[in-house]
Amino acid sequence: MSGVIQKSMVLLSLLKPSEEKEDWSTTEISRHLDIPVQTVHRLLHCLCEVGFVVQNRENRRFSLGTKIVDLGLSVRENNAIRNTALPFLIELSKQTKENVYLSIIEGYEGVVLDCVNALKPIYHFHSQIKGIRLPLSVDAANKVLLANVNLNTRDNIVSNLLKQQLVDDRNELESELRIIKQYGFSLTYGEKEKDVTSIAAPIFSWNDTVVAAISVSIYQSGLMDQLNMYIDTVLKSSKDISKELGWIGSW
Repeated sequence: MSGVIQKSMVLLSLLKPSEEKEDWSTTEISRHLDIPVQTVHRLLHCLCEVGFVVQNRENRRFSLGTKIVDLGLSVRENNAIRNTALPFLIELSKQTKENVYLSIIEGYEGVVLDCVNALKPIYHFHSQIKGIRLPLSVDAANKVLLANVNLNTRDNIVSNLLKQQLVDDRNELESELRIIKQYGFSLTYGEKEKDVTSIAAPIFSWNDTVVAAISVSIYQSGLMDQLNMYIDTVLKSSKDISKELGWIGSW
C-alpha cells in the first residue's frame, strides 16, 4: 500500500468521533500518529478537498466530513437492502426456476449486488455476474432503476451516458423510460446476453426513493407462453421487498 494512502487511512481512523474527543488539532494528530506536522497539513488539505475531512473555521480543528459519513451509510443501506431482499430472491428463484438478481445504482452504472441461482434451472446460461457493472441504459434492471430516479438525476445520468456514447438516441431512451415508469416494470431482449430476456421491477424505500431492482433472466425460446406469469411474479416480489423496507406507496 502506498505510504500516503496508508497515512491517510490511519488519519481518518483517528478522526473517528468518540465520547471523549470529537475533533483534533494538527499538532495533536502529528503527536498521536508520529507524523511530521507538514505531512499532516498536506494530508488534511487533500482530505478536506474531497470532503472526507472538514475544518471548523472558529477553532481550526478537524473532524470527519459528511462525504465519508455518506459512504458508510451507503454501505449499511446496501447491506440492509440485501438482507431484506434475499429471502424474496430465493423464493422468486424457486417459483420461476430461474436465476434472480438484485441490482443497485452506483454513479452512471447499475451493479449486481447479489444473485440467486435456481436450484434446478430450466435453462443453463452464464449467471455469475455478481458485481458486474453495466451502463444504466443497458438491461432491464438498470433501465427500471433509471426510470424511477428523480428527473434531475435522470437527466444528469442520461447526459453523461450520451457524452460517453453509451446512448444513441436520447429521445428514444427517454420514451422507453417513461413507458417503464408508467407500467412499473422493464422488459429487455438480448441486451445483457444474447437470446436472454430480462424482466425487472423497482424496489422502493420508506421515503419512496428507488433503492434497487429485482430481475429474472430467461431464454426467449421458453418465455412467451409464460410472459405474464413472470411479470406478475417479479412485480409482486418487488412490492413485497419494498413494503419490508417501509414503503407505503403504490404503482
